[in-house]
Amino acid sequence: MAKNKPRIHQMTIVQFEAAFPHEDACRAYLVGHRWPEGVTCPRCGHTTVHPVSTMDYKWQCYGCSSTGYRFSHITGTIFENTNKPLRDWFRVIHLMLTSKKGISALQIMRYMGFGSYKTAWYMCHRIRTALADHEFHKLMGIVEVDETFVGGKAKSRHKDKRGDGSGGTGGSGKEIVAGAVSRKGSVVARVVANVRSDTLTAFVRGAVSEKVSLLVTDQWVGYKHLDWRAGLAFTRR
Repeated sequence: MAKNKPRIHQMTIVQFEAAFPHEDACRAYLVGHRWPEGVTCPRCGHTTVHPVSTMDYKWQCYGCSSTGYRFSHITGTIFENTNKPLRDWFRVIHLMLTSKKGISALQIMRYMGFGSYKTAWYMCHRIRTALADHEFHKLMGIVEVDETFVGGKAKSRHKDKRGDGSGGTGGSGKEIVAGAVSRKGSVVARVVANVRSDTLTAFVRGAVSEKVSLLVTDQWVGYKHLDWRAGLAFTRR
């Protein structure tokens, strides 16, 4: 499957400057990728939020607060509670990800023209922590979960690979693949041992962030315990 993955081309500094010429371009990029289906509340996942008319890139949610919970495009991200522009953060991320031999906080400070080593170290530390966080790689937003059976009929396979039919629902001798797909196009698929509730719940916990706004499954009984997070928007199609 790895051979079918599209090649990811490294963005050059010229391409970076063209993609992010100013702060508003960075803000729009973050909003578009964070909420591809429309802005939702980062606290409760509510889809009905109201823009703050006097401030750009700020919204209020009345779904989790009667007085209105106010948040911005950087709420709940590594960029929150910092005084550096988003464009500086994007530049540092680009430098860290495109430096083949790595780049130190001291080099970042000199390249970016920061007056403080502490600032450069703090930014690098936050970025590395985010990249190491398993939640960073999980699916968010609106996610659909399903399973399928892959492989030929059991009678057509070698007898030591036919299986005993304990997979769950008519998939004797076949591999069971569980999949989770976010509405923005990201996919996680894994071979699982069976379609029992504990197995499917473990798969979802490993593939889907607890910050997901909506989790969609079919009526299979194995999904009945998936509402593991209080307040999770959960529906069964």
